[in-house]
Amino acid sequence: MLKSDFNYTNIVKNYSLDRQDIIHLKKVSILFKENLDSFLEGFYSFIFEFDHAKKFIKDDLTLNRHKDEISKWFLNLFSGEYDDNYFQKLYKISEVHIKIGLPHHYVNAAFSYVRRFLKNILLNKNMSEYINAVDKIIDINLDILTVTYSKGEQVKLIDDIVFIRNCIDNDLIVPFYQPIVDSKTLKISKYESLMRLTNPNTSEFLSIFPYLKTAKRIKIYEKLTKMMLEKVFLYMNGKNCEFSINLDFEDISNEQIIDLILSHIEKFDNPYYIIFEIVESEFIDDFKVVEEFAKSVRSFGCKIAIDDFGSGYSSMENILKLKPEIIKIDGTLIKEIDTSKESEILVKNIVSMAKDMNAFTVAEYIHSKEVFEKIVSLDVDFLQGFYLAEPDKYVR
Repeated sequence: MLKSDFNYTNIVKNYSLDRQDIIHLKKVSILFKENLDSFLEGFYSFIFEFDHAKKFIKDDLTLNRHKDEISKWFLNLFSGEYDDNYFQKLYKISEVHIKIGLPHHYVNAAFSYVRRFLKNILLNKNMSEYINAVDKIIDINLDILTVTYSKGEQVKLIDDIVFIRNCIDNDLIVPFYQPIVDSKTLKISKYESLMRLTNPNTSEFLSIFPYLKTAKRIKIYEKLTKMMLEKVFLYMNGKNCEFSINLDFEDISNEQIIDLILSHIEKFDNPYYIIFEIVESEFIDDFKVVEEFAKSVRSFGCKIAIDDFGSGYSSMENILKLKPEIIKIDGTLIKEIDTSKESEILVKNIVSMAKDMNAFTVAEYIHSKEVFEKIVSLDVDFLQGFYLAEPDKYVR
């Protein structure tokens, strides 16, 4: 961010932070420095009541780094130096908040604790005449953090919306196909179709994943799905190989999407080449919808695959009822399987269960020779990952 983006002088002026306030803040700096440990103890006790804090401060190393930064910020409140350099540091804090997805209300809640702590200290010391200056610097900090936070978030949202709409309007939705190989012959057995968005400025192909939330938020996700389905069915018809299409609960509970899928299946030369991948977590929404969809497409000879199996959300009872033809093992279990005994045991159990269900297994996220060799030794049926083949616009 350029310094011209915000007029910090005006912000300070708006809160009437004058010379006397700055003198007061500098006078209480020693007092609050003496209470730093007490502040940190109370602050982290407070923020750890929120689940989001537990997610991004998940180990001692991260906690200690966070404490260092919070300590610096806390002591700087009373530095008496409130210039562009001071506010640029605040902006950097805001950038971190945006990157980790920290919602506005967490920032506001944290500031409410800081304000209460400072006021209580001053009141206990009979120094109420300093409260006004403290309120001003807290308000200024909160203003800068939440305004820059909102601006950064809004700019990104607007950019993403413009980009997605441009991709739709200019037909920049491109299916990519990632090979899935037989673990015994190492020959390509099938492909997974993946949506890519074309950046018109760089001609780079981008994954849809970072834009999914925005696409759903502005109600154009259905349009993206329909364009993807049209292109995949058109391209794959006549190809002599199996291929999969990813669907989520929003897709299979949408009558228009289902009608489009069924109309394409009816016109498809070999429907038994079609596999529909449903993410394991989708089973928790409404199994009847999943069951009805599976029944409809299987009547044409299509297959069902459970994607990201092992992510821990599904009901095994429902999966046993569905009887999927393919189980795709979650990448989090695969990526460190060469070093994780726990992952190895879980994958062994999934392979054993799949065999009992007469289902084939696919290991995703094969990213190294070591992972490849370990997975092959565990008798997984099919393999997928960048170590073997990256997604491409064309089926070989």
